[in-house]
Amino acid sequence: MSRLFITGTDTGVGKTFVACALARALRARGLRVAVMKPVETGVAGEPEDALRLRAAAEDPAPLDDICPYRLRAPLAPAVAARLEGRAIDVDRLSQDILRRAATADVLLVEGAGGILVPIRDTTTYADLAAQVGLPVLIVGANRLGTINHCALTARAAVAAGLTVRGFVLSEPAAQRDESAATNAETIAALTGLRCLGVLGHDESGAPPALVDAALG
Repeated sequence: MSRLFITGTDTGVGKTFVACALARALRARGLRVAVMKPVETGVAGEPEDALRLRAAAEDPAPLDDICPYRLRAPLAPAVAARLEGRAIDVDRLSQDILRRAATADVLLVEGAGGILVPIRDTTTYADLAAQVGLPVLIVGANRLGTINHCALTARAAVAAGLTVRGFVLSEPAAQRDESAATNAETIAALTGLRCLGVLGHDESGAPPALVDAALG
């Protein structure tokens, strides 16, 4: 089976948007897709990102398997859990990821915020991905500032011993700033990574290069 960890350069850059597009494209190829959002914060009722992922992947798993930890405060997981008097069990998450990967052709795991966001104490998503051997897809918003954010994320991932498959730029709004035309090529030249796609705000599918990268 194939596995992929989807991280962002920041919060609100389109991770779930890209993950859902990728899940639909994989399903269109006839593959069984499992999804996970190990921790979702800012949850007042149902975990919206996890529900969107489950719908896009047509994943039949119980929501508790897809999103084991749901926390109320819109903060980093370690901080949000501490406010509720809880501690996230990272070893349990690792076991959950491996178990879910065995149930499908492809497992997509979406982080929260960026790759160095803490899950528990000083344990980050980079540590979790390294623990279970998840290759990384970087998602950034196609706007001014994304060159630096993508490059920093790539360096942090490589320093953690992770394999980076490439990056995707998302455009969550119709309006583009002047940097949008050159961001992808500049990031590729700076990092040596492949741009696997630029997803417009009205797109629902994923380009073939992105799907192929997910499959390894």
